Amino acid sequence: MPQTLAMPKLGLTMTEGQVAEWRRAPGESFAAGDVLLVIETDKIANDLEAPTAGRLTEILVEAGQTVPVGALLARWEPAEGVAVVPSQAQPISDAGAVPLVTASREETAATAVPAPTAAGQRIVATPYARRLAGERGVELRSLIGSGPGGRIRAADVPERAAVPPDAAAAPVAAAVSAEHFLLADVSARALLDWRAALPTGRAGLGSLMFYLTARTLMASRPQALCAAGDGAPLPACQAAQGLAAWQAARLGMRPDGQPAQLWFASAGRGPLRMVAPARPAGCALALGVGSLVEGRLTLALRADAAVWSAAQAADFLTQLHGALEDPRRLLL
Repeated sequence: MPQTLAMPKLGLTMTEGQVAEWRRAPGESFAAGDVLLVIETDKIANDLEAPTAGRLTEILVEAGQTVPVGALLARWEPAEGVAVVPSQAQPISDAGAVPLVTASREETAATAVPAPTAAGQRIVATPYARRLAGERGVELRSLIGSGPGGRIRAADVPERAAVPPDAAAAPVAAAVSAEHFLLADVSARALLDWRAALPTGRAGLGSLMFYLTARTLMASRPQALCAAGDGAPLPACQAAQGLAAWQAARLGMRPDGQPAQLWFASAGRGPLRMVAPARPAGCALALGVGSLVEGRLTLALRADAAVWSAAQAADFLTQLHGALEDPRRLLL
């Protein structure tokens, strides 16, 4: 025999209640003891359980709506062979039908002691709204209550906490900042011989290495801009005009705010075997050269994984290694 479900009276002073949440949809079956819905008032929140097995056929009051005690909430049918017997502990609806559910747990007003806000005011929220906010990671201070006096109710709590714009962009930023890190050890003998053959003061070891690095980069990224130390970025293809032309252009350049795609850093003289410089924003490559130790130099390359694949970065460092060990490969 079809049955109706009415809003129960859960306290002596209760005159109305809000359907905070339905746990079953029309057409769904349930077993005895299943929670079918949550009733919320300003002071308490109750999980309501089915006393017998059955099937929900129609919902008359949607979640978030407030109705007086005794109002019809839904219709349901008992499972085949199940007899519905009224209980003295169960209130009867206005239609005389046996209520489908009984209160399974009650949260007293003592559990709803409002917490102070940053401004010294207190958050007014129902117990069930507080519980939902905690489960969903929602900050009560960020909500606007629809209940009396601005009280936050369950219907005011969103399904999940809002994601800040910077947090939403974090996965993308993390992917862009991923990089390959490679090391190589190279003999400096040919570089030292080359520097000795140049006029005195014409170029230091770091300048020669930056020149050869730019020439190597030109083969795959001719339009890339290179910068060393605090110098202004220069096109890699500038190196094709020769060391003298490159130095003259470098001295005449002024910083224009345009980021370099290759950043070069040299440890110079000292005990630093390896230098791994940070890669500035917008820079795809950062090359660090350690101090000259026992006739050898250590190269450390950081490559933006979004721009350079691991194979491309390894190929670039391999070509640079060969150019430093035998500069004639690029100069001839």
